[in-house]
Amino acid sequence: MSLLANLAMDNNIDDQETDNVGGGFTPLDTDIYMSQVSLAYLQKSGSGALGLVLHLTTDTGREIRQTIYMTSGNAKGNKNFYVNKDGEKKYLPGFLLANSLAELTTGKQIAELETESKVVPLYSFEAKAEVPTQVDMLMDLIGKDVYAAVFKQIVDKNKKNEATGQYEPTGETREENEIEKFFCALDGYEKMTSPEIRAKAETATFFDTWKQKWAGQVRDKSKGKAATNGQAGAPQMPAGAQQPANKPQSLFA
Repeated sequence: MSLLANLAMDNNIDDQETDNVGGGFTPLDTDIYMSQVSLAYLQKSGSGALGLVLHLTTDTGREIRQTIYMTSGNAKGNKNFYVNKDGEKKYLPGFLLANSLAELTTGKQIAELETESKVVPLYSFEAKAEVPTQVDMLMDLIGKDVYAAVFKQIVDKNKKNEATGQYEPTGETREENEIEKFFCALDGYEKMTSPEIRAKAETATFFDTWKQKWAGQVRDKSKGKAATNGQAGAPQMPAGAQQPANKPQSLFA
């Protein structure tokens, strides 16, 4: 009898070779993507930091998921700002990013948005499956279109140190996407940033500036790399434009 006889295919097994490139999740290349908000709800981290869990779907059907932390944790007072070495208050980058999304899609600041209790299927590590979970959803954001500037970046794979309770780099890395900035998708403000709209700019300029500088690049944030490596700069104000001292309630006012 052939040594391969026990490998004969069984007609009762409905399984065949498939054509699939495999590889699992593949991050998007660094670029700006037209997207729609499919999920936006609040979630607190173990440290007490308030996060905006955001799911975007691009116009080609790809999904971008990110939790944007808008406040510090309990130890630092759950604030949306920090104090720098000069004693100046500065907003947390995550707060500015989330607030920009709210302004560019609704005209309102994120603090003005209402939440609604909704039940959605979310993955549970305990159940190792999706389970119905009640969340505080920001319904004003759902279904809104926005341009998302997305970086592909290399980060450490971390593992919990059972002795210290801290997550530490394993020496291996992975690729992921991180949202860097949002641009408006509304008629009349197409591709503009919040600063450009607030400054009454006539045309969008930073969209192309960002795209030309960063599209296709990969940011390395793994151990030993500066966290600001590849950080995009802020848009310049149009010549002669002035930032209003008092911001209007609506970005588009």
